[in-house]
Amino acid sequence: MLLDTNVLVSAALFPDGVAARAFEAAVWGDEALVPRYVISELVDVCARKFPSRMGAIRRFVQSLSGAVEIIADAAEVSGEGVIRDAKDWPIWRAAKASRADILVTGDKDFLESGLTDPQILSPAQFLATQPRIRRR
Repeated sequence: MLLDTNVLVSAALFPDGVAARAFEAAVWGDEALVPRYVISELVDVCARKFPSRMGAIRRFVQSLSGAVEIIADAAEVSGEGVIRDAKDWPIWRAAKASRADILVTGDKDFLESGLTDPQILSPAQFLATQPRIRRR
């Protein structure tokens, strides 16, 4: 499964939240994928919106390499035009190119897109599909 930027932002900043639990389930599950684009976007978004939390963000980003598979950005694929925000297209490209079975995102454009391959789930929906896990 592939994790979108907003899931990682929320997981990094709100470690007791739903997105953090979804991130943990993804990491402990089969294979969590994160495109390089998402990591760059995570740092950019947090620097702009949460500059006082950049220490936590940097630590979170450093921990990613041991927790997820970081994948290369991908070339254009069909279906990306269905997604309104062009900034989301690289995430869709990576999901398709990596053959991810699930895209976990809180982005309404993805969730309401009608796209089905991969399956698009919110963090709460993703958690509902997972066996219970213990918090570390």
